[in-house]
Amino acid sequence: MFAPRPHRIAALALAALTIAAPAAAAHRTLHAPIAHIAVNSSSCANANTPATQATKQVMRKAVVCLINQQRTSRHLPALLEQPQLERSAQGWTNKMVLQNIFTHGAAFWTRIAAVGYDWQLAGENIATGFSTPQEVVNAWIASPGHCRNILDPQYASVGTGVSALPVHSAASGPATWTQDFGLTMTQDAPSHDWRPADGCR
Repeated sequence: MFAPRPHRIAALALAALTIAAPAAAAHRTLHAPIAHIAVNSSSCANANTPATQATKQVMRKAVVCLINQQRTSRHLPALLEQPQLERSAQGWTNKMVLQNIFTHGAAFWTRIAAVGYDWQLAGENIATGFSTPQEVVNAWIASPGHCRNILDPQYASVGTGVSALPVHSAASGPATWTQDFGLTMTQDAPSHDWRPADGCR
């Protein structure tokens, strides 16, 4: 299990986590860092709309559009929105805000299983203090662990949670975000191209 300490920058917070069922473990050769690819956020509706001014569904769509731009610009398949992962991500976002905690918790994988998602691979990005979808995706892509989750070629699905409120113990302003990534036991990895993810450093 990989769970680095949260990165804290100017009252903003990020944290990333990845897990794999034992049979899914693999060894890879790391590649040289890839160049940052600028994507056109204007093609993602509401990318720069604050979470305080839009519905959760609007914010989810914008975040998924932005991460899929990051993937497809590097020739990785787009992730599909998955209702079970969305319930997991939204439930955890709500809990972090309500309980004023910024963490993945002690048993992230049980949250994924509890919504009925039969995972073989799963990962999670969380963030608080980023107002817009563009801000949070920019921060995740700039952070190696979060970037690796977004560009992991084995993930097929994603669920997004959002609250217009911050986790006050970790940030001074809106909003709070969770993304849960996954591949079910019955799915094959949509890609095996690790070069983009291995460039996240």
